[in-house]
Amino acid sequence: METADGIELLLDADLDRRVLNSAEVEITSGDRAWSRRQVMLLRHSPSPHEIDRALATLRPHLDGLLFVVARAGRALRQATERDERIAYAAVDDAVVGFLRETHRADRQRPAGQVHPGRTSWVRLAMLRLFALGPSAPLLQVQIAQRLGVSHVAVGKQLPLPEELVTRTATGWQVVDRAACWDRFMADYPGSRGLVTYWSATGDLTAQLERIEQVVHAPVVSGDFAADLYAPWRRPGRIVAYVSEQPALERHGFATVRAADATVELRTPRDPTVLAMSRELGSRHRYADPLIAAWDLRRSSGGDVESAVGQLRARALRERLWT
Repeated sequence: METADGIELLLDADLDRRVLNSAEVEITSGDRAWSRRQVMLLRHSPSPHEIDRALATLRPHLDGLLFVVARAGRALRQATERDERIAYAAVDDAVVGFLRETHRADRQRPAGQVHPGRTSWVRLAMLRLFALGPSAPLLQVQIAQRLGVSHVAVGKQLPLPEELVTRTATGWQVVDRAACWDRFMADYPGSRGLVTYWSATGDLTAQLERIEQVVHAPVVSGDFAADLYAPWRRPGRIVAYVSEQPALERHGFATVRAADATVELRTPRDPTVLAMSRELGSRHRYADPLIAAWDLRRSSGGDVESAVGQLRARALRERLWT
């Protein structure tokens, strides 16, 4: 389960939503005004103390909180009933609590494992960087520049395991690129953040061209990026990362559920997805090959694993990212 599951549940519960960025969404019920909420994904239903603490740190421009949980406990349900600032989306329960009302989805949603814990985006980004094969050892400041983060943030995550990366007199040198690739693919929880799903008429290439006319510097991943790096299968969906979510309704797109989407736009919590593309990519339109592979693996079709394998093999054999 991820934050996006809770946001999509709002639609199933007949609530409208507008995704604003990686952690904020606007919600409305019927003809009521839009309510701007901070989205919080939790492994558990929050206690009264956790709810009060979250409210105490609520920023002034927000109307309240939206907790995304697997199941809503008594404390969360009671807090929602007495305080309009508290809302929740309980994915396994298929229930939304909003403005002191309970909204049930018209269909039960499949349960999923929750991974909301603290994630070291910098450590994972270093695995991507070294998997993509820098030709010479890198100093800490050079790693930071390529990841688009501070050298202090990099220093906190070094050293990486010795079987992956070693320290030399001239900097940090990759030992096993393939192991870095595999470790990233096994450990990466996804970019998190929020996501919107869209559909439109016309082929996918034409849809992508329309999006690029509207969205500032989208970073394309998944099928389309994989098709650039290692062509193997015909793209079936557009996956792109954006810094701000656009209003595509004005440009011929309709908001749909994930299963019906031709376009998936993500505002990532992982800050390195966009930063690495803009720092390193010779073609800034595309995510790096590992992010592309991770998104490709989420695609449907019997040839997905073969396509991921082709991308991995080519990325380890050739320099696809400079």
